Amino acid sequence: MSWLSRDRKPVLILILSTVLSLSMLPFDSPPAQAQSVGEWIGNFLRPRKSKLGRPSGRFRGTAIRDEFCFSVTSQQLTALVSADNLETTVAEYPTFWFYLPWERSETVTQARFVLFDQNQRLVLDQTMALPDAPGIVSVKLPETEPPLEVGKRYNWFFQVLCDEQERSRNPWVSGWVERVEASSELVRQLETLPESEQYMAYLDHGISQDALTQLAWHRSVHAELWMSLLGYFKLEDVADAPVTQLNPSTETSSD
Repeated sequence: MSWLSRDRKPVLILILSTVLSLSMLPFDSPPAQAQSVGEWIGNFLRPRKSKLGRPSGRFRGTAIRDEFCFSVTSQQLTALVSADNLETTVAEYPTFWFYLPWERSETVTQARFVLFDQNQRLVLDQTMALPDAPGIVSVKLPETEPPLEVGKRYNWFFQVLCDEQERSRNPWVSGWVERVEASSELVRQLETLPESEQYMAYLDHGISQDALTQLAWHRSVHAELWMSLLGYFKLEDVADAPVTQLNPSTETSSD
């Protein structure tokens, strides 16, 4: 008896044809969706390479010890950033992401986002109205300002304006972002991928800020990834909560 029965030969031919077809695919095809959740989170959180060296930052605010400004919560103000607090972007006006454990109150109404260039020159100082409920918030750099420059690093600070007289009591986080030039291969991948899958191309090229932004915008499509990413920051409980974009406030804040 032949080791290969007559009814199995067509199956073998089909398998060989499939393998040959796959082997002819270009090596620069868009990144595969089969990447596991753990691999994705690991890639997002890995340290970024930069010619400018590794900066310092603070992705989690200090715990509230009293109720001078807010009620005490188990969560802290948190920046959604990778392990080394240095993000990369190809965007002229990138979006930043935070977890805000407090809502707008009668006494605390604003947050502040400040951006400096790598020479510590002020680029942006903007106050924003706090949302009506705790949760994930985003801050997009306004397109009315000059865009970030390619090859330059910027230092940002985000704080909740709790005590105008004693700013040290205000919860704050800080980090860095570096704008890099989009490679022709990244541009090609973005053109071939649907918008909901473009986070994969950004991640494949180490563009962490834009990968996070794309994932956050399409979190309903990639609920498992979004949940796992927030799990790294111990924020799984807010994975299903709405995301609020903070807009410039019409109120004035004393310096």
